[in-house]
Formats: sequence, C-alpha cells, structure tokens
Amino acid sequence: MAQQNSGKKHSIQIENRERLVATGVERIDFFSAELITAQTGDGRLHIKGEGLYIENLNADTGELLVKGRVLALSYADGVHPTTLLGRIFK
Repeated sequence: MAQQNSGKKHSIQIENRERLVATGVERIDFFSAELITAQTGDGRLHIKGEGLYIENLNADTGELLVKGRVLALSYADGVHPTTLLGRIFK
C-alpha cells in the first residue's frame, strides 16, 4: 500500500514520556485516556499511554500537544473510513 503524504511536514517530539508535540496533524479520529488516534500526512498515528489528554490542538498549524504518560507510538498507512457507518463496518 502506497504511503500518502498531504504535503504538511510531520514531526514528533517527546519530553520525558510525559509531553508529546506532533506537527502535521490533519484531524483527531479518536481519543481516550489510553489511546489517541490522529490522521497525519504520513498515515494514521496511534499514541498509547496512561492518563493521556489533549492539551492543545491547533487546526490551522496542525500542531497537537498531548500530556500524560506515553507508552507507545505506531503508524498505519492508507485511507481509513471517516463516516460512522464506515467505522462500524471496517
């Protein structure tokens, strides 16, 4: 599956596993205290952790600030359903 890049520069910076700043975030698909899923130009980003919360999301610049204990990061490439029915039947 080909990687899709929207042209927005994407980067991640983590400080002491307690503060994560990501750039190039297009949207947030899901969030809870254990998981945040965000769509980036480099694919879908999964942030797993404990006590996670979104302190700031700037839609204009695509910057995301997450606080809490970060345990793992992973990416999934490809286009994912964005409608409610598409998410239910994926």
